Amino acid sequence: MTTRPRRHVSIIDVAAHAGVSVTTVSHTLSQRRPVSAATRERVLAAIAELGYEPNDLARSMRTQRTNTIALVIPDITNPFYTSVARGLQDAILADGYFGIVCNTDAQPDIERRTVQQLVKRRVDGITFSGYYQHQEDIRPAVSVGIPVVLLGSHRPEEGYDVVNGADHESGAEATRYLLSRGHRRIAFITAPAGIGAPAVRVEGYHAALREAGIVPDPALLMRAPVSRDGGGAGMTALLDLPEPPDAVIATNDVVAIGAIQAAHARGLRIPEDVAVMGFDDIEAASLITPKLTTMANQSHQIGFAAGKLLLQRIAGEGPSGPQEVVFSAQLRRRESA
Repeated sequence: MTTRPRRHVSIIDVAAHAGVSVTTVSHTLSQRRPVSAATRERVLAAIAELGYEPNDLARSMRTQRTNTIALVIPDITNPFYTSVARGLQDAILADGYFGIVCNTDAQPDIERRTVQQLVKRRVDGITFSGYYQHQEDIRPAVSVGIPVVLLGSHRPEEGYDVVNGADHESGAEATRYLLSRGHRRIAFITAPAGIGAPAVRVEGYHAALREAGIVPDPALLMRAPVSRDGGGAGMTALLDLPEPPDAVIATNDVVAIGAIQAAHARGLRIPEDVAVMGFDDIEAASLITPKLTTMANQSHQIGFAAGKLLLQRIAGEGPSGPQEVVFSAQLRRRESA
């Protein structure tokens, strides 16, 4: 015997059950127009008795909002972005917005197509973080008025705001710390493309070397995929140089962990034979052996700030020009350097 599917309860059913107009039910739900306490109680009782759930699709068509904010990230397996996502959610949830996370695997084509799809799905705001993104990739969102916040080292321009982690300064500070420990042949494992936050960290690294009177050696700038395997491959290539480095900075902690594993595979001691530093201070940084010295980025605060900037833009508030929020990284001295 088959059972009939339960009929969807509509706002018309609620109005009839409560003995009021559809408009009164709508005002009760939106709380944007005054409704008497007695009438409100009748409407809420009818909603509870009938099990009515508002139709979000219909409401979004009426309000031109979907109450969704997207976070576009290059690597969903990197715990740094997990913390960013948590910060974003903590910022927007109380205002009735929900976050969706889109992973791009750091592929430029996927980044562009993701933005295009988010525009089609009418999200209310986008927080975008990509290793290789260019401003034109977010133009489809900006052109239709969707607020955008870029994460990473970008200059704020008309149409989007920026939250970054002072990447030039943190790259320079990491290098200066290694120099203060007596290291002189310092390498940097960075992303394949020379743009975005990884490139700005490299600029800081080069600046600190020059401050110390050291001419940067192009052989010590190793480009590799931003992953644990990429860090391992980058470290292996550096160790194969005729004059290997005595210290290595990795563009993030995941890459640094791969570099440490590759050094261990060669029988090297860290930091006695080669020191290693990372960026972000993910949880694993303090759990591996040796514990990873790193530049701690304030990932939760970065996500939270991005969420608040988007809510401000969605509400039509804040300054007319682009905004920038900067969070300085903090040196975490541990065992690997």
